[in-house]
Amino acid sequence: MITRVTDHAHGVPLAAGANVSASNIGNALGAWLGGLAISAGLGYTAPLYVGAGIVLLGLAVMTYAAVRGHAP
Repeated sequence: MITRVTDHAHGVPLAAGANVSASNIGNALGAWLGGLAISAGLGYTAPLYVGAGIVLLGLAVMTYAAVRGHAP
């Protein structure tokens, strides 16, 4: 994925760093949302459903980008 980002950024070195930062933010956000689901009393399996929702959202964004022609 980093290679794809840097290819589209035309050699901008900051693009790779931004990609890694976005990945770290995603990890933190997933853990936080999973913790919120547990603390809301939804049980210890609730983070599985939160993760599935995040994956579906990512697939929807990727599909939208592919249909619009933004995918390589």
